[in-house]
Amino acid sequence: MVNTNSVLSSVLFSKTIDWNIKQFFNSTSIKSSFEMKRIGKAITRRKDQMIVKDDKRYKRITIKTNCGGVVLRDEVLGKEIKTKKQYYVKAGQLAVSKIDARNGAFGIVPPEADGAIITGNFWVYDVNPDIASIEYLILLLSSNVFVQVWQDCSNGSGNRLYLQEDKFLNYKIPMPSAIKQMQIVDKYNKDICAANSAMSKADELNNSIDLCLSNLLQLKPVVNQNHSAHRLISTTTLKNLVGWGAKANSNPIKPQELFKSMVYENMPLEYYCEINPKTIYPDDVEDVSFIPMECVSDIYGEIIEHKNGKSTNRKGYTSFQENDVIWAKITPCMQNGKCAVATDLKNGYAYGSTEFHVFRATKSVLPEYIHCFMRSKRLREAAMSYFTGSAGQQRVGTDFLEALTLPLLPIHSDNPNILTQETVVNKVAEIRKQIKELHIKAADIRKQSEKEFEEAIFSE
Repeated sequence: MVNTNSVLSSVLFSKTIDWNIKQFFNSTSIKSSFEMKRIGKAITRRKDQMIVKDDKRYKRITIKTNCGGVVLRDEVLGKEIKTKKQYYVKAGQLAVSKIDARNGAFGIVPPEADGAIITGNFWVYDVNPDIASIEYLILLLSSNVFVQVWQDCSNGSGNRLYLQEDKFLNYKIPMPSAIKQMQIVDKYNKDICAANSAMSKADELNNSIDLCLSNLLQLKPVVNQNHSAHRLISTTTLKNLVGWGAKANSNPIKPQELFKSMVYENMPLEYYCEINPKTIYPDDVEDVSFIPMECVSDIYGEIIEHKNGKSTNRKGYTSFQENDVIWAKITPCMQNGKCAVATDLKNGYAYGSTEFHVFRATKSVLPEYIHCFMRSKRLREAAMSYFTGSAGQQRVGTDFLEALTLPLLPIHSDNPNILTQETVVNKVAEIRKQIKELHIKAADIRKQSEKEFEEAIFSE
């Protein structure tokens, strides 16, 4: 597959590319039972140059790293574009970022980006269908085997490594017949369809959580009460105020109405928990957990990693303790569902991101009951309307949280006819368990399909 075991290597002076010593130690070689051909045989660079005009609108693309592909970034007037000399792209071309190719920034130009423009930092290539299908090329260039090749073909200092086009185009890759390429790609796509099917089922289940809460608690439908643009004065009752700002109180979606039950008593969130309470560490506790934002999964709504922390280092962070609910208040973490019940904390204490709100449950509520609502899609979408701050740094304040109400249920009951917090939590937990199983299944299918692709191409 890839040979990187050479201790001593040599190169003819005429073959040297530049004076960067890194090139002399790159010994990556790809082996395969298929015929090896230069990448340049399959693709041809296109440079359809154009000059940006101020009064014309232009589409622009972004090439995502980690093999995220090409997406339409935006559409703007030419006067907003500083670099006037650019190039057109066409749908179906291979697009590569010369700066981030080593980080997986390449992909197929999608139909909606046809006619978009790019700077000289992006390259596009036409693919010769008689030699290779672009789908096959994308799979090969995305393979684990090719990761080191991207690195070998990139040169520069520090973090500014640029793809060396000549070296890239001269690199030899396995090139099966067109029919064999199609068979390999079809097999891979069939497996990926199964993975996507599992993810679709997971999405459906995720959307069903709100419906489950609504049915169990008989929640009143949320009505977006749009205010007329012609009304100069609007009124609200004192109990429905959301802080003292006119902007917040003119919002058509009221936090008091989000989880308002038609059959159960509704109590403010502050009845169930302290919001952002002070956490006092015992004097004899030194080792605690450190939970930065990336340690909270936006997929599963749980802490996925506990890092080591020292209680003496907690200054400047948000502190919390065992069984507290932590909830990301900043965009986009809030919308994505970064919310978890803090369990298994080292010595029962932790500190983490300053962008967490903390909820400490009273004896009248299960922390998981609060978690069910704080992570619901209904709440996350409504909370977006209460963002404050500048673009990219918007947050949900405590006014919104203090105005929230939740249905009042007993924690548990021996009477099976009485709805309890335990029942609600268990119902939601079962759905989330199925979602997690589907995510794991999809990931396993993708991993196996990638392995089988590489075995089919790179085995000798």
